[in-house]
Amino acid sequence: MAATGTGKTYVYLKTILDLHFKYNKAFNKFIIVVPSIPIKLGVEKSIEVFKEKFENDYDGIDITKHTIVYDANMKNSVKTIRDEFINKNGLSILIINTQAFNSKNNKLRDSDAEGNILGISAWDEMKYINPVIIIDEPQKFDGGKDKDFTKTMKAIYATEPRFILRYSATHRRNLNVVYRLDSYDAYINELVKRIRVKTVKRRISKDHPYIKFRSITNDLNAKIEIFSKGVAGEPKIKVFDVNKNNGDLYELSGDLKQYKGMRIAENPRKDDRVLKIDKNGRIVELKEGEEDNSFTEIDIIRYQMEIAIESHLDQQFRLLDAGKKIKALSLFFIDEVAKVRGKDGEDGEYFKLFDEIYEKVIKRPKYKGKFEQYSEYFKNYENVKEVRQGYFAIDKNQKIAKLDESRLEKENWRKPEREAIANGTELILEKKEELLSFDAPLTFIFSHSALREGWDNPNVFTLCTLKKSDNEIAKKQEIGRGLRLPVDIYGNRHKDQEYNVLTVVANSSYDEFSKSLQKSYNEDIGFDKEEVDINVAYKVFKEAGLKEEKVDSDLATEFITELRNNGIIDNKNKLKKDISNKLDNLEFKNEILNSHVIKLKEKISDVMSEKGSRRIVIEDGDEEEVKNNWNSFITEEGFKEIVFNLKNRLEYRSHYKVKIDDDLFINETIKNLNEKLNYRELDEQYLSIEEAKEVRDKIKGFDMKKLLETDRKIQDGEIKIERTKFEVIDYIMEATDLPRKALGRIYDGIEKKQLFNNQENLDLGLEIVKSTLIDHISERPIEYDLIEGYKLKDKEIFKMDTIINTEIGDSKKYMYPLNPREGFTDKGISKYYKFDSQGELKFAQQLDNDKKVILFTKLYKGGFVIDTPYGNYTPDWAIIYENENGSQELYFIVETKFQKNEEDLTPVEKLKIKCGKAHFKAVSEQANLLTKFDWANSYRDFKRKGNL
Repeated sequence: MAATGTGKTYVYLKTILDLHFKYNKAFNKFIIVVPSIPIKLGVEKSIEVFKEKFENDYDGIDITKHTIVYDANMKNSVKTIRDEFINKNGLSILIINTQAFNSKNNKLRDSDAEGNILGISAWDEMKYINPVIIIDEPQKFDGGKDKDFTKTMKAIYATEPRFILRYSATHRRNLNVVYRLDSYDAYINELVKRIRVKTVKRRISKDHPYIKFRSITNDLNAKIEIFSKGVAGEPKIKVFDVNKNNGDLYELSGDLKQYKGMRIAENPRKDDRVLKIDKNGRIVELKEGEEDNSFTEIDIIRYQMEIAIESHLDQQFRLLDAGKKIKALSLFFIDEVAKVRGKDGEDGEYFKLFDEIYEKVIKRPKYKGKFEQYSEYFKNYENVKEVRQGYFAIDKNQKIAKLDESRLEKENWRKPEREAIANGTELILEKKEELLSFDAPLTFIFSHSALREGWDNPNVFTLCTLKKSDNEIAKKQEIGRGLRLPVDIYGNRHKDQEYNVLTVVANSSYDEFSKSLQKSYNEDIGFDKEEVDINVAYKVFKEAGLKEEKVDSDLATEFITELRNNGIIDNKNKLKKDISNKLDNLEFKNEILNSHVIKLKEKISDVMSEKGSRRIVIEDGDEEEVKNNWNSFITEEGFKEIVFNLKNRLEYRSHYKVKIDDDLFINETIKNLNEKLNYRELDEQYLSIEEAKEVRDKIKGFDMKKLLETDRKIQDGEIKIERTKFEVIDYIMEATDLPRKALGRIYDGIEKKQLFNNQENLDLGLEIVKSTLIDHISERPIEYDLIEGYKLKDKEIFKMDTIINTEIGDSKKYMYPLNPREGFTDKGISKYYKFDSQGELKFAQQLDNDKKVILFTKLYKGGFVIDTPYGNYTPDWAIIYENENGSQELYFIVETKFQKNEEDLTPVEKLKIKCGKAHFKAVSEQANLLTKFDWANSYRDFKRKGNL
């Protein structure tokens, strides 16, 4: 499973090449099945884009020469598929859309088509090569849960594939999940843009008695939204569950005068789904989903367009002001092509309305000045016909072609119409790179459903759906069109989350939209916040401190079973309510689990609480942004000097050196490898022997009938080592940087070298070499040398947290200060911080309250880094402290491990702390910049170790 916008196509293309090369070219026939022509063209384009990358990674292979894209109109299609795919030696990749794949009219299924031998169709021949099938977006045609296979799935299984790999963000069937990167993971790991919502509701006058009847609740209340006073007294749209007894709207609104004398007249009924409201003696009826405002439908469209244009321009100029040469795009989804383009090609009502609004907005002084400032990028911005366009398929007779791709393979579909659709969708994809250039004025793109999938221009920053209902926009595939991380005009990918924001313009309220979208995400990934699954078990084990070698799937399964037997979870593995007493008295029958019972009981609550708060944060674009910046709490010059002195100590990069006993390491590695591999065997290999006889029939013609098939086990002596010594050494050397000579000695000492023909065994061998190396490094003194001429930049070292307005006040988000709108840190480098735990929040508060702390900051992960045998490491804190004289500053870099004693630290944590001390020793001695490094389990421990 892969979240929308995270590079799914690249992953499965790389998987194809990995399977081909890592398994000695045993896998060489692949079919990529896609659900539509736009996606097929997108895959084809991706292959062109990744061509050079794959050449560098896979021995110079040109993947384009091994790929064939099936098209029903291609010349000699059957012969081409047979020659270039079925009979071709080596790697062959066929890309085909489902309509061509499952159609009975497909020439590949025609036994009388050109190039067939003895009446056997190309389709039937595919069964004998047993291709690996890659399915892109399987939910489009797998029939869904508990449903029969669709025609496409039956056709896929009819090819008798070796196996099938499914790639999607929204599986209907979770069959043998190999890897999951869901929407939440993508968001947390900053692999996609943030989402901000701006609504039409912001245009409603806050003096207007706005009411929307959203729905009837299960307990027969009415869910409504109205204006109500917020914390600061400003009216905001809020949601309430009301009935006749508690439905005084004046009271619910916080005594806003426009609601005086208004209340719910009677409880809603499920039969008519109508809400009656008493407005000072006048009864008003609202149907479910209806709202009482002064907007017409065209008003809503007008406001959406205006908000979208404003958001687009604000984002574009924000990017340019930050020095990022990124061209922003905006995407409008429409429900009828005719509203943009008439049958004879003239502008429709949406284009006319857009032109009017755009010309008004760009004349505002705020934007006119910016266009003049960046005039070299926007030479034709005033020509509205060039900055907006729609992509639609139109045939030669100027008739709008229906985007019904399921009919493309049918013989009765006219060729001009088929070409029109292909040309229209190809135009979308072929223009992608051009659209990223400021030389192309086109910026605002209107589209029908053609752009929902298969079009993934990364620079879409504004998304607007011009529809009567906003329900459709909550679909991940539409939101996904704008989630990709942007690229600049040079093709460089940008990962700065401060600027990577997708603004969605909705005509519902923020609350309604965000809940709908969150629900859609959870349903798509099958997420249940109450379920205790194996992933939860593994996380509980890790946080409870169980050693990795004791943890496996059997232990996780036993853990879940014992929770069920003790009444903590139900038969569906969902957490029961009111379990505190049962949890207090919990004891495990399993010895490993019971030896950690105290920590396990504590962590199961923590992990499930965290899981319950697991949601995509959606920003409220109608509310004011919280902008984080430098915190000059003393004179500006004094602040800059202090920060400069700290920066000097953090800007150095270094490399470590450690001397280990070569012979001891090599001998121990050989010993560990032989012990681990001793009881492993290479999977049994068989040689298949078939006997057949010739059969002639006057009607069916010539055939070969299989009589007998026998398997003979290949004996050990017959096994040939397919991976050479050179290949094994190269594989391990790439991951460890160990010298070839040392690895050669290790290889020579391995008793069962043939096991390395199996990739799983080779990976096990690599891990044993790495773990043995780390053990030896950990036991020896480690030293660091500063790298001359290589220093980190200020922005990398002191990168500031992005504060999202909807996170403020969330008890699961450790914001400091707790409400950034009301104040900022006293001694932090930046005004606001966002921490990972309650412990970090408390540590920051203690730093702020300590009179001798001059300045502190939380170090951004991946900004300042120390090179270690485990990869880059970032400590937690940088602190400047007064010394005894109250003048000279003391510089501390601190790693916090709250509530841990030294014996509780893992080997990895101990080694990273050891590396931190060695790095800053080099900074103190080689750069003559005294800096202390240590770890602490509390603020008191920090002061004790620093003699403060």
